[in-house]
Amino acid sequence: MRKILILLLIILPIKLLAVEIEIIADVNGEPISNLDIEKRVNLINSLFHTQNGKELRLQILRQLIDEIIIINEVQRLNIKLSDEELNDAVVSFLTQSFKIKDDEIDQYIKEHNIDLDILKKQIKCQLLWGKIIETRIVPFINISDKEVNDAKGQIEKPDYLITFQEFIIPDQKDKSMAEDLAKKLRNSDNDFIPEPPIKMRKATVNLNQLKGNLRNALEGLETGDIAGPVSLSEGYSIVKVIDKVQLDHALLESALKLKQVVVKSSESSLDDLKEQKVNCLNFDKLADNLKLPNAKEFEIKMRDLNPDLQVLFSKTEVNEIVEFRENSIARLMMLCDIKSNTADTEAIKQEIYQQKIMIQSNLLLDDMRKNAAVSYRYS
Repeated sequence: MRKILILLLIILPIKLLAVEIEIIADVNGEPISNLDIEKRVNLINSLFHTQNGKELRLQILRQLIDEIIIINEVQRLNIKLSDEELNDAVVSFLTQSFKIKDDEIDQYIKEHNIDLDILKKQIKCQLLWGKIIETRIVPFINISDKEVNDAKGQIEKPDYLITFQEFIIPDQKDKSMAEDLAKKLRNSDNDFIPEPPIKMRKATVNLNQLKGNLRNALEGLETGDIAGPVSLSEGYSIVKVIDKVQLDHALLESALKLKQVVVKSSESSLDDLKEQKVNCLNFDKLADNLKLPNAKEFEIKMRDLNPDLQVLFSKTEVNEIVEFRENSIARLMMLCDIKSNTADTEAIKQEIYQQKIMIQSNLLLDDMRKNAAVSYRYS
């Protein structure tokens, strides 16, 4: 036994010397060593299996500096944190982050070699920072009715859906052809079909989601207006607006309750259903009587539909059936209900509140950093 003790006394100093402790930084007289950083690296690896690297160590160093600054401010403000608050936060972090139960925590910590003391220290600092915010920022946060109304106005700005035809003249030399085409388009209906080499495409877009030249061309145009010819690298472009629909925010955020059958586009099923006075209550029965495929019922947000369907349903009444053609199929859709989801004033106010706290807390931490005495030591 005595020999073992002597051997341990000999080995122990060698083990300690193997890890040379080096002071990396000093914050208000509090040292941060390479060992502090390594302990935090090991914790992160145990929790998230993150790759070691220089950037991670720099990030941890900045975090340790902030933690000392926060602890100093806590002492100045005489802020307290109970053991119960800390323990509850640790349990909450582990159970929510790793989907484990309360009685599985000890085993999880053991299996993953988690340094509980270091984890508690980090979580404690986060909780204390929250208490600093509650003391120095929250009492001074005010939200005016104007701020809420302005934010609500931004959220509830209408969207504009534009269906347009774009004609491409593929040669820079054909400017006269482009000008002649623009004149023809101004005097023709929407069924105008150009002759080669002119190419045409038709599309429906949300103006609010566009950027660049196409937005510039479409902005300000109304139904029937022509823009161009515009010189492009591949020739000339002329745009004609076929339809323009304003979608208010309430409708865009609404959920549509639909019933649908899918048939071949050559069939006259839409007319047959209309003749039978179809509505949402008898839709399934009539579809069955007409030997149509099984009707499907579903709910979808207006915002999640493609622009063509958004245009279609913006002009559709409840209990009205419409047809949407795609290649060789036609979707017969009955609009059964529109569930509105207007902007909630309290939710908007809460979002503004959180934004203000985030901004002010960042400013406060920056100010605390400036007032701290931080020095770095390089080997």
